[in-house]
Amino acid sequence: MKKLILSGLAVAATIVSCSNKEEGYTINGKFADIKEGTVYLEFTDGDKTITDSTQIKDGNFTFKGKLEEPLLYSIKLNKAQNGAQFLLDNEDITFEAKKDSLFFAKVSGATQDSIYKSFYENEYKKIAALMEPYYKTDDSLTQSGKVKLTPSQEIMLNKRWENIRKFVDDVTGKFIVSHKDKLAAALIINERVATSGSPEKVKKYYDVLTPEIQKSFYGKKIKNTIEINEKTAVGVMAPLFSQADVSGKIVKLSDYKGKYVLVDFWASWCGPCREENPNVVLAYNTYHDKGFEILGVSLDDRKKDWEKAIEKDGLTWTHVSDLKGWENEVAGLYGVNAVPTNYLIGPDGKIVAKNLRKAELQSKLKEIFNKS
Repeated sequence: MKKLILSGLAVAATIVSCSNKEEGYTINGKFADIKEGTVYLEFTDGDKTITDSTQIKDGNFTFKGKLEEPLLYSIKLNKAQNGAQFLLDNEDITFEAKKDSLFFAKVSGATQDSIYKSFYENEYKKIAALMEPYYKTDDSLTQSGKVKLTPSQEIMLNKRWENIRKFVDDVTGKFIVSHKDKLAAALIINERVATSGSPEKVKKYYDVLTPEIQKSFYGKKIKNTIEINEKTAVGVMAPLFSQADVSGKIVKLSDYKGKYVLVDFWASWCGPCREENPNVVLAYNTYHDKGFEILGVSLDDRKKDWEKAIEKDGLTWTHVSDLKGWENEVAGLYGVNAVPTNYLIGPDGKIVAKNLRKAELQSKLKEIFNKS
């Protein structure tokens, strides 16, 4: 959930970076409301963390360094913050912010970052404008997941969702194709397509990228996603796993053989997950007696928060977690890089569907269990 096209972009038309790598980068920063303190520059991706720090003097600070290729870094005032994220390259960059609104920091001089953020300033705002009224209508009709939709309401919402999905695919696809030689395209594939699009779309857009972008750090991440997608595609056997439940008992996916089970990846800190939970509860209450099961896999790292959310949201099915946050081993096995994410697995152990949300989840379960 992240979220100026600059002139002269043709100079960087076919290369990852238009900067002088020998000179490196310089970030000249200023806080309007801080005189002294420590500021951090951090790159974190998976288990790879690189952090630099410097002192703020009279509101100003400077970072200098050199990168082999542009990467997403964050400037933060403490290591627990999300901070202000931007695509750092070997350029002269200026950074202006206030301590309580780092997310809205002004970053100038970062060429690749400007292209990347243009998607969120333009295309994504149009997408959000369409999705907001859809979710409001859905919440109103279902009373936030407490009641079932009527057949006519279900048809209406499904049609609206399909129209939204077509629009999202269209604007996102056009951005990727028109920026196929820019890192922005690889980032948008990772953030917008790999998290919610079909595996076929991920591969389609990866193939569009220029060889230079495919070889970049973010291009390699897409390649890895494609390889995982092949292992978790609809119709293949779901990867087996085991993990401890709230009481410490080991639960295996194979325990659910012979039943339909929704493997639901979520977390107590995930707003969209908590919003979707009433819909998942409704599905469980409606179809559990017919053989439907849910196995929650939490990306929490604090047990108390995990347990509290389970109780508050009324999630009465089995839950597992290794309490490693984003490093959850099952999430890694399934290539989960956004939550909520789910996989519906059939009695034979094969994946039937993935990422079923809102009315789609209810429709799929109705299709399955009304046959019997």
